Amino acid sequence: MKKVLGYAAALVAALSLAGVAATSAHADGASANAASGVSSSTSSDTYNASFSFDGGGNTATPTADSSSAVSSSSAASSSSAASSSSSAESSKPEKPAKKPAKVVTSAKKMRGRLRYRKGSRVVLFQKGRKGAKVTLRNRKGQTVLKFDVKHDGKFSIKLSKKEAEKIAKYGKYFTFTVAEKGYKTYTVKYVIFK
Repeated sequence: MKKVLGYAAALVAALSLAGVAATSAHADGASANAASGVSSSTSSDTYNASFSFDGGGNTATPTADSSSAVSSSSAASSSSAASSSSSAESSKPEKPAKKPAKVVTSAKKMRGRLRYRKGSRVVLFQKGRKGAKVTLRNRKGQTVLKFDVKHDGKFSIKLSKKEAEKIAKYGKYFTFTVAEKGYKTYTVKYVIFK
């Protein structure tokens, strides 16, 4: 509740300060002679006004002593702004710095085992790591299959007839992308033999 009242007080002070600046600028502009380009403004001609808001209504009434109102409103706005900014900074929780992802060395990267023949429904892999997420894509980059590695070491994946056709559709090779927790993702080409 105190924060809301602090923000409201700061808003009222800022609006009253803006009103003073606008009315004094209007008064200076009104006393200038536009045709000759000469300003006839003197210290007695300028009118400084500040407004005080009564309750929650939309009407504002000018106060008599504008210099004291301006100084008190600016002091109130600066103190409330300082208190609100310090409380806002202290309430934000700091995020821990993200650790950079490790790069998988080429010796530990998952790769194809033996050769993949066009039309074959079994794809053989080696150096798999449990929990890795693998995405098979054909040469055009279309996703054919996504799966998780169940255990470390060698394993095989069985494709459906449509998946086998789609993976070899554009010939020469297909790719598989491996994503492991804590490591950068990497993509490996798997050559298709006829």
